[in-house]
Amino acid sequence: MYQEAVMVPIGDWAKKRLKNLSETDKTRDTSKVGSGFGKKVSNWLDRKMAYPTNVLHLATETGNRQHSAVFPKEFPTWFIKLFSQEDGWVLDPFCGAGTTCQVAQRLSRHSVGIEIKPEYYDLSKANLGKGKKA
Repeated sequence: MYQEAVMVPIGDWAKKRLKNLSETDKTRDTSKVGSGFGKKVSNWLDRKMAYPTNVLHLATETGNRQHSAVFPKEFPTWFIKLFSQEDGWVLDPFCGAGTTCQVAQRLSRHSVGIEIKPEYYDLSKANLGKGKKA
């Protein structure tokens, strides 16, 4: 995984919140539930980027209305960045309208799409600028 590729800006909250750290903020706290996971607030000093939450917040709008299972391009964008690098390969075993392959190509990845339905195969080729099936 390439977690750095999906990091997000921390924002201005850190400037105010981390301005005056107490001594307990500079040491690793013991978890109150006994899990062994505690926090050390000073780890956030001078950081500009952070890992995102495990919940994706994406717009539900999509430009493709010719397929029954459409999704916004931001959805495959996040996963392609997380799991591949430029010049890497992306496989979409259910290509549909070709959205994932479009995004992969925009992000400088190679892509392979597999689609069993001829009408979606033609649609994905058209959306990828490849013309119609012979």
